[in-house]
Parts: sequence; structure tokens; C-alpha cells
Amino acid sequence: MKKKMVASALLTFLLLANTAAFAQSPSWTRWRGPNGDGVSTETNWNPKALEGGAKVAWKADIGFGFSDVVIQEGRLYTMGLVKGKWTFHCLDAGSGKVIWQQSFDSVGEPDSTPCIDGDRVYGLGTDGVVVCLQSSDGKLLWRVSLEKDFDIPRQEYGWASSPVVEGKLLLLSAGFAGMALDKMTGELVWTSIPNKVEARTTRGSGYYSTPLVCDFDGKRCGLFYGQMSLSAVDLATGQRVWSFLHWNARPVADPIVSGTRVFLSKPKTSLIEMAPGAPRTLWTNSDLLAGTCTPVLVEGFVYGTQQDQSFGQLAWHEYEAAAVPVRCLELATGKLMWESAQKVQVSQVCAAAGKLILLEVGGKLHIVEASPVEYREISSADVLRGANRPRRFAVPPVLCGGRIYCRNYAGDLVCIDVSR
Repeated sequence: MKKKMVASALLTFLLLANTAAFAQSPSWTRWRGPNGDGVSTETNWNPKALEGGAKVAWKADIGFGFSDVVIQEGRLYTMGLVKGKWTFHCLDAGSGKVIWQQSFDSVGEPDSTPCIDGDRVYGLGTDGVVVCLQSSDGKLLWRVSLEKDFDIPRQEYGWASSPVVEGKLLLLSAGFAGMALDKMTGELVWTSIPNKVEARTTRGSGYYSTPLVCDFDGKRCGLFYGQMSLSAVDLATGQRVWSFLHWNARPVADPIVSGTRVFLSKPKTSLIEMAPGAPRTLWTNSDLLAGTCTPVLVEGFVYGTQQDQSFGQLAWHEYEAAAVPVRCLELATGKLMWESAQKVQVSQVCAAAGKLILLEVGGKLHIVEASPVEYREISSADVLRGANRPRRFAVPPVLCGGRIYCRNYAGDLVCIDVSR
């Protein structure tokens, strides 16, 4: 009897210890991280780790697409097109070992990134199908079609924004100023109503930027960067709190929120101040036109790659091959602090511990000081270590748990060890 009690106590201790370890494990639960800002809170990593070449911990083939990775409790989730199927992958974040896969019919490769909420994983396919899976084994819990069930047309290049969980809601960039589903059932909670300009000019469809969540005027709001306007929507009611007309039919880069101010990088580089009814513009210029690559905000300064208006005339292969400077702007004034002498292929970015992590389309990874004084590189490396593989890295790198994860369009997922 005594042995059984000891064994039971030991088992309970191990379960509690394992649960505590998971609870403390680093996470990256949605597109551009838990706050949707591309900034990691990790400090225990080595910015010089790329010196002498990337230390590749593991690689995996996850199929074609532009879906980034999300991580929770030691598990990594992402999506790809495998043998013509829209496929969810659940991998061990430390080893790359496959835990489960789940596939669905699809018209093309996934362009969005899944999100995790507790025991559920949510994903949006390029054809507008939204699914909710059980995170432990990939079991399908519910499925809806934005096009068939809610009559929302897709944009020219398909559905590419990423779902976001907020409270009981699953937020989606669709309609005129977003929509919300019940995260447990997939049932519609609210959808946006067009304003007068939108009613005259567009039917309302899916768009490419991902929702952000912020507090304004005592309300929890969703920011939806639509075809005609940026709108703040009261998440409790679905009613717009304010709208800002921008006339950018295809916004891709997400806004950046800092308190009551919102930074936009297209069609002009702008800073607006939230206000009931309509925000006011604080400044505008053309010094950080980010295109498809959302910048990051670090201690009052915005960092990203400059893509001027001529990029709209380029074919996709020309766009990817273009070399552009990295720039730093002061958020409060819009002042250009510096432009790098070194140019990079159109580059995705995230930040951590006062450092920028830049990933070029060609697969070169750079660690750079996030400083308003100058561009100063700390270390860099080719994530594919010279391998003869496709070089279309078009989603941001993810730093989580002392590892940087980089994914290309062809499905090469590379895990690089940058631990101390």
C-alpha cells in the first residue's frame, strides 16, 4: 500500500512538473506573435549565433505555401500544400518530428498562418474555408466557408490574411470591416456594414492584412485594414468606432499600434491618432513604403525595408529579386534616422531584445542592432547553407525557445539553433 502511495505521489509530481514546464515554455501563438507586432519577448538567445554559418537543428518538408509557424507547449503548427491537399502539420518544435497531420481539399497552397488557442488550432484556406482542429490530434471540430456560408467574395489572389482569437471570438479580415465567428462553433457573431463610400465602390471581400486588437475609448477594438479604409470595430457589438479612408485597394503590410497612434506604410507612410468618428493624420511621407513586409516598432523607432511606388509595376520575380535599403524612422515625427548602405532582397523582419532579425527572400538571415544611430549587423548566414534549393523565403522568421524558424515557398522549414 505504501509503495502504491509513493508511486502515485511521484506520478502526480511528474504530471505537475510537466504541466508547469509547458506553462512556462515560450510561445508564438499567431501571425507575428502573441501581440501581432512581430516582437518577441525572448532575451536568452545569442545574436552572434550566425557567425561561422547557421547551426541547423533540423529541417522538414511542409509543402508549398506562405504559411508561417506558430508554437505552443513545445509543439509547432503550420500549413502547406502536400500532394494537392491543404495540409496542417503538427511537429515537435525541438526535433521536427511529426506528431500529426490533417489534410483537406484545396484550390491552392495556403497563404495564411494558423493560430492556436488552448486546445484548438484555427486555419484559413486560400479558398475561404475556415477550420477548427483539436490541437492534440488534428481532429476536425468545425468547418465553414466564408464564400459559401456568408457570401463573401475572395480577392484576386485568394484568402491570405490570418485568423486571430480574441476572447470568445475568431476575428477574420473579411467583408467591409471585418467579421467575427464564435470560436467554439464557427457560427457568425457579427459582420461589418458598409459605410457610404464602401457601399458605392465595393462589395466587400477578403483582404490580405491580419486583424489587430487594441483598446480605445474604453472599448476592446479590432483593427481591420480593408480595401478602402482602416476601421476600428467594437468587438462586443461589431459596430465601427472610427474609420480612416486610405484608398489602398490591396493593403498587405499590417498596421502598427502604439497607444492611440497607428502607423501605416501604404499608400503613404503615415501616423494617425485614433479619435471617435475619424482619426487625424499626425504626419505623412514616403520614407518607409513597406509593401508586403510589415515593419517592426522598437522603443519608438520603426524598422523595415523601403519599397517605393515603382514596386507596383514589377512582376513577382522582379519584385523578389529587387535589392532595397533597410530604413529607420522615428515614430513620433516620421524623421528618417538612417538608411543602410547595404541593400537586401525584399526582406521580412521580426525583433527581440533590441535586435532586428531580417530574412531575405534569397534565404540570408541577418541579426542587426535595433538602433536609431546606424545600421550595424551583428551576424548573418544562409539558412540553407548553400544547398541548391528554391530561394523564396517570403514570411517572417520566428524566434521562439532559442530557435529561429525560417520557411520558404517550396516547403523547406529550417530550424536554426541560436540558444546561449
